[in-house]
Amino acid sequence: MATPAALNITPINPPNRELEAMPLVDKDYLIQDLVEDRNHLQTFFLLRNSFLSKCHMYGIWESNLPFYFLSSVNIFPEIIHLCAENYDPTQRAIKSPSGSILFHITSDSINQMLNFKQTQLLVPFSMKYLLDEGSKLSSSEIARIAKTFVRADRQPKEPPPFLYVNFNEVGKLLVDMISYILGFKTSEHIDETVLVLLSAYSPG
Repeated sequence: MATPAALNITPINPPNRELEAMPLVDKDYLIQDLVEDRNHLQTFFLLRNSFLSKCHMYGIWESNLPFYFLSSVNIFPEIIHLCAENYDPTQRAIKSPSGSILFHITSDSINQMLNFKQTQLLVPFSMKYLLDEGSKLSSSEIARIAKTFVRADRQPKEPPPFLYVNFNEVGKLLVDMISYILGFKTSEHIDETVLVLLSAYSPG
C-alpha cells in the first residue's frame, strides 16, 4: 500500500477578531432604526381630536391601539418604580403604603381601566398567531390593504415585505404604532405580521 503524500496546503490565517463580535447588522445599509420617532402624546391627541371632529375614518381611536401606543407611565417614570415597590404578587395587586389595594393587575382590571368592553370571543395574542394569520392572507386581501395604506403611485407589484417609505401618512402612523407595540427595532420593511394588524383598519 502506497504511503499517502503530505498535502502542501498553506495554513489559513485566523481572523483578527471573533466573528460573533463583528457588528454585521451595522454594516447592512438596508437595516436601520425606526424611521420616524413620533411624539406619542401628540399623536394620541391628534387621533382623539380627529375622532371628535368626525373626520376619523379608520376606527383607530375606537381601538385600544392609541392607549397601548401612549404608554402613559413613560411620561411619569416614577409611577413604574412606585408600582414595582408596592406590588403584591399573591394578590396580583398594587397596594398603598397603608396596605390597602389600589388596583389589581388582571385582565379584567386592565380592560376596565381602558374602558374595554368585550363584544366577541378574543384570541390569545402572540407572534405565532400573527405569523399564522399572515400566512393566510390572500393576494386580494393584501391588495386591499395596500390600496388603503400605500400611496397610489407606489402600489406594490411584488408580495410582502413592503417598504415603509411607500406608505401614505395614515399607513405610516399605523405602522409606527404597531411596530412600537410589537417591540420591533425597525419598520423599514413591512411584513405579513404588520399587515394582519393593518387589515383591522381597512374599511370593508
